[in-house]
Formats: sequence, structure tokens, C-alpha cells
Amino acid sequence: MIDFLKRNELVRRGLASGKLRRRRARHEVLRGLEYSWGMKGVLFTAFIAGLALLIFSGNQPEPTKNFVIALLFFLIALMMLWINQPRTFSQNSRILLVFGVMLVQLALTKFIYVLCSSGVLRLQTDMTELLTPFALAPLLLSVLLGRNHGLYAAVFVSLWSSVLFGKIDAPLLVTGMISGFTAVYLTLQVRRRSKLVRAGLGVGVAIWILSLTFGFIGPINLFPPTGLLPPRSSAALSRCSNRCSKSPPIFRGWKRRI
Repeated sequence: MIDFLKRNELVRRGLASGKLRRRRARHEVLRGLEYSWGMKGVLFTAFIAGLALLIFSGNQPEPTKNFVIALLFFLIALMMLWINQPRTFSQNSRILLVFGVMLVQLALTKFIYVLCSSGVLRLQTDMTELLTPFALAPLLLSVLLGRNHGLYAAVFVSLWSSVLFGKIDAPLLVTGMISGFTAVYLTLQVRRRSKLVRAGLGVGVAIWILSLTFGFIGPINLFPPTGLLPPRSSAALSRCSNRCSKSPPIFRGWKRRI
């Protein structure tokens, strides 16, 4: 009541507007779901189930060992999120966004690996590292939630990706981290869509350089041992040399004098 009288006095003096902005009260059920510990448990359980489905699907060696390693990575990720990002840890919508985007990237990585292993569309197993979207989760979370969340996703999604296909793949781990860090660095201040295009090009260049370094593509031989002449020219030269060897003696003697 006192606030109402104070506001009327300010309106009478011309120091406040007579109109009020309409405010919608937040639904209590949604508020309860946002901060509910039970909903946190459901989200974390769903993420663990998704990891288990990705790891145990296929014929990779020692899936139980890899799942235990993935669970340890999950516990470390949970503690780091609780310590470094308490606001994100307290809000279930942010938890759903962070872990949902990382799970989508892991699912895409597994899907691309299955396609390349089965030879669909003439894809080969060596193309997995080239087609994997390493910077998907870091790029999205860096733009939506900030660089700290992008770095968080770059580290842990790379760790989980390295145990999806059997033993820990060190080149795949390093490629995922460096490409994720590159995406976060190039999206520190995104005010235009062109910055996202530049970030995508930068990540592509980083992945191409790392693929050359680890031998995923190449080696690119600019000077092949077969020479610069095409096969037809080489065959023509060989036929010409054979004919010269069968020339009359007078020409062979003339060739010796030269």
C-alpha cells in the first residue's frame, strides 16, 4: 500500500509514468522443475544412458572398460561444473543445454564412424576424423553461454569422443581439443553472423593442419616418383629408344661419334 501511494505521488509530480509494464508471474511448476534435484538426477541419468548406448553399440574391444572410463570423466565434469559454474549447475535448463549439445555431438561422431566403417557412399574408415564435427558443442556453448562453457565442452566432449571406438585415441583427443579451443577463441565476441563463418573456416583450417600432422590425410607428394610425364608419353619414349637401338650400323657408329 505504501509503495502504491509513493508511486502515485511520483506520477503526480511527473517523475514516473502512469503506465506499468506487464509482468507475467512465473509458473510454480516450471520454477520447481528448474531447480529440482530430482530433475537433475533424471538429466544426468539420461546422459549416462546415452553414453552407455554409444559405447556398447558396435563391436569395439573392451566396452565395459571404456564405459567405466567415461563414467570417471563424467564425475570429473560434474565436479568442475559444480565448482566453476554454480549458476549453470543450479539451473536444470542450462544443464539440459550443456549436456544435450555434447551428447548430440557424440552421437554424430558415432554415426559418422559407423557410416565410414560400413563403406556407405564410398566412405572409408580413414575419413572419420575429417568428417567428425569436433567444434559443434564448443562453438554453440561459447556463443550461447560464454567462453567458459565452450572450453568446458571442448575438453570433456574430446575426452568422451576418444573412448567411443575402443582404446583411447590420442590424435583424436588432441584434434578435438585444439579445434574446440580454436572455435572458442574465434567466437569471443560474436556480433555479426560473419564471425560465425570466420570461426567455421578457422576450425576447418585447424582440423586440416592437424590431419596432415597425424597422417589422417596425405602424405601429399608434389613430386611423385613416376615423373612428370604421363604414361602415354613414357611409353612413346620407350618405343622410340627401342627403334633407335635397332637402327643400321652406320647410324649406330654416327651416334658413337656424337
